[in-house]
Amino acid sequence: MKKVKRRTYLILAPILAIFVFLTIFLFRLAADGETWATFPSNPNIFHGGHLAIGSIYDRNGVLLASAGEQGLEFNANAAIRRANFHVVGDGRGHIGTGALSAYAGALVGYNLITGVYAFGGGGNAIQLTIDAELNRVAYEALAGRRGAVVVMNYQTGEILVSVSAPSYDPANPPSFAPDDPAFEGVYINRVLSAAYVPGSIFKIVTAAASIDTFADAFTREYVCNGYVIIDGNRVTCMGNHGRISLERAMGVSCNPYFAQLAVDLGGNRLRQYTDRFGLLERHSLSGTLSTVPGNFVAGGPGSADLAWSGVGQSENLINPLGLVRFLGAIARGGTPVEPRLIANVSGGLPFSQRTRTGPAIMSARVADQLGTLLRETAIHYYSGSFPGLAVAGKTGTAEIDGQWPHAWFVGFLDDPDNPLAFVVLVEHGGGGLTVAGPVANTVLQAAVRS
Repeated sequence: MKKVKRRTYLILAPILAIFVFLTIFLFRLAADGETWATFPSNPNIFHGGHLAIGSIYDRNGVLLASAGEQGLEFNANAAIRRANFHVVGDGRGHIGTGALSAYAGALVGYNLITGVYAFGGGGNAIQLTIDAELNRVAYEALAGRRGAVVVMNYQTGEILVSVSAPSYDPANPPSFAPDDPAFEGVYINRVLSAAYVPGSIFKIVTAAASIDTFADAFTREYVCNGYVIIDGNRVTCMGNHGRISLERAMGVSCNPYFAQLAVDLGGNRLRQYTDRFGLLERHSLSGTLSTVPGNFVAGGPGSADLAWSGVGQSENLINPLGLVRFLGAIARGGTPVEPRLIANVSGGLPFSQRTRTGPAIMSARVADQLGTLLRETAIHYYSGSFPGLAVAGKTGTAEIDGQWPHAWFVGFLDDPDNPLAFVVLVEHGGGGLTVAGPVANTVLQAAVRS
C-alpha cells in the first residue's frame, strides 16, 4: 500500500509541476506576450530593424508612416515629418514614445490567439487623434526654440497637437555630436517625458486651493510693496501693487499675494490640492504610454520655501500633459477626461483607448469660479493677444537659477464649439505673454479654423 502511495505521489508531482509552470507561462503570456512578439529580432514583423507591417495616419487620414519590406515610408512633406517626429517615431526605437514603438503590437495585429499572424500579413492601420498639419503649425511657431506644445479636446480627451522640439526629419536623419546644442534632448518627448518649473502658472493651483478653502477667497487682501518679507527672506515682485485681492493678483501675477496666500494655506494643504489635481502622478495615454510625475516640496510652516512654492518656484515641477488634463477639468466643471492618442485601429479599438473620464478633482463651484477668474484675466490683461478667441488662461515666467526663464502660456477656450485646453512651453524663452503667448495664439487660431 505504501508503495502505491509513493508511486502515486511520484506521478502527481510532475503533473502538479507542469500545471504550475503552465499557469505561470499563461500569466506571463497574457502580461508580456505582446512585448515578446514585437521584439525587434522577430523576422516576421521586422526587416532591417524596421517594422515591416502596419500604417499610421492622423485624424484626417493623412499618412504619417507605412511599414513594408523595403523599410518605412514617411509622409512626403519634410515639415510634416519633423513636426510629428515624437508622435510617430523613427522606427528604430530612438523615440520610445512614438507610435511605431509604443503601439507596435496594435500595428502588427497581435492577439493572444494568433500572435502576430494575420491573413494577408498586412498588419493594422492606426489612426491617431493628432492633426498633422496643426503639429506643423505648432512646430514652426516654436521657431527653432526648445519646448513643447499640447492641445487637447477637453470633452473627448483627444490630443490634437503634441509637439516636442528640437526634432529632425526621420526620413533623412542627420549626423550630430551628442553635445550639439541644436539637438539637445532631441530624443525626449517633452510633452510626456519631461517636467518643468511652472512659475506663475502654478498660481492657478494656489488660487483653486484658496477658493475651496477660504469663504473670503475673492475679498481676501494682502499688501504688495514690490516685495514681501517672509521668514526673513524677500519675495520680490515685478510691480508695486499695494493692497490687492485675488482677481487683480492673478491678472498682474503678483508674487507677494500668492506667497502670503500659500503661507496661510499651509504646505500640507497646498500639497494635498496639487496631488488631488493630478499634478504629482503619472498619467496613462491610450493604455501604453505614460507621463513622468510632477513634484512639490512645500517647505516648513511660514517659511520662504513655502511662499515660493505657492508662487510656482522652489522645487515645483509640472508635466505638460498632466497640466493640460488639469486645465481641461476646470473647463468641464471639475471632472477630467483622460488624454488619448489613438482614434481608431483597423483591427478594433481596445477599451483602454476610448474616451474615459476620471473622478472629479474639484467641485463644480470651484471649477466655475476658477474658470471665470482665468477668463477675466485673459480679457483684462491679455487684451488683443488672442483676437476672436474666448481664451481663459495664465502666463508663466519660471525662473531657473543662472539661466533665462522658461516661458509658459496655458489655459483653455471657453467655447463649446472649440473645447480646447492647451499648454505652451518655450524652454529658456523669457516672458510668458511675449514669447509663449504668440505661439499659443498661432496654434489656436489654426485649430478653430480646421
